[in-house]
Amino acid sequence: MVYSIHTFEMTLFLKKERFDELISEAFEKAKEKKHRVYEKDNVYYDNYFAKKGIYIELHGDFYKKKNFMKKVKFIVNPSMLLGGDDLDLWKPNKSNISELLEKLETCVEKYFDSEYELKDFILTRVDFTVNIQVGSKKNVSAYIEILHKLGRVKGFTQKFDDNENNWYDKKLSFDLTGNSNDIDFTAYDKQGAIENKKDFNRIEAAKGILRIEVRLTKPKAIKKYTNETNISKQIRDLSKKSMDIFLETFARIVPHGDFYKKKQAIEIIEENVNMKKQREKMLCLLELIPKKKSILLAQKELNDRNIDKIMGTFAELNVSPVTISKRLNVKHLKNLFAYLV
Repeated sequence: MVYSIHTFEMTLFLKKERFDELISEAFEKAKEKKHRVYEKDNVYYDNYFAKKGIYIELHGDFYKKKNFMKKVKFIVNPSMLLGGDDLDLWKPNKSNISELLEKLETCVEKYFDSEYELKDFILTRVDFTVNIQVGSKKNVSAYIEILHKLGRVKGFTQKFDDNENNWYDKKLSFDLTGNSNDIDFTAYDKQGAIENKKDFNRIEAAKGILRIEVRLTKPKAIKKYTNETNISKQIRDLSKKSMDIFLETFARIVPHGDFYKKKQAIEIIEENVNMKKQREKMLCLLELIPKKKSILLAQKELNDRNIDKIMGTFAELNVSPVTISKRLNVKHLKNLFAYLV
């Protein structure tokens, strides 16, 4: 399994005068190089390095240290910058991390005509990603539906309300945002995402891929995982820690165990858990999760101080407390942890 930084965002803060000059320069370069620069909602988008996997955004007013500043963001896809494809995740190693940083430094110096360097940026977001091949689009959809049954998870809430966000398609993704940790979690149908972009040449390669991402969305979250302050050293350090950082959040959200229909899960528990009280609590949790539409709320309703022990028994049996709904035409789905090897 490849654990990789799929995207990172780095930000440069500028004063208004230099920012305004930079926008003018961007439009001039766009005419010369024949790429697109456009404005939407006070953000300018510059496709100067889009083919290399670097997406540039120039943002409006931002209050920082008693001054109104402007922001220039470089949103970088390491796989593309290294000449690969979005579907083939970058496999970090000592050599290609150095290559990535060299290419990035070159792009920064070229864009700013050597006025700024990579070290002038701050790392403001990092996305850690895995592609789990679950066999079919049908299975991808089933996993996403099951993840939605998790509802609220300790420390996280649903990122989007499909009643308020009518663009949000629950069949394509499951999204959580941290309550206070500045971490987002997303699981989505990679084929479906490519179909929505009408990128038909890549659909076949994306079939059966459940893409899962853990995002550190602010510098505070990033600093939890690295003591480095220089952006190049941060990228190098975090690249090496991709697996550990990803799994720490993944394990907090996704319960261990294969997914079964409720009837079969009940049978496994009744056949293998000898302690009556433990068995009853486990069966009760199975019933509560779909009723509460949340694993966290179900655990609170159960109100057992030994909930970790109960969840541990589920894990030992390799049975998830979240069951497959009756209407879903799938009887069994493998433990997602089993793919992460």
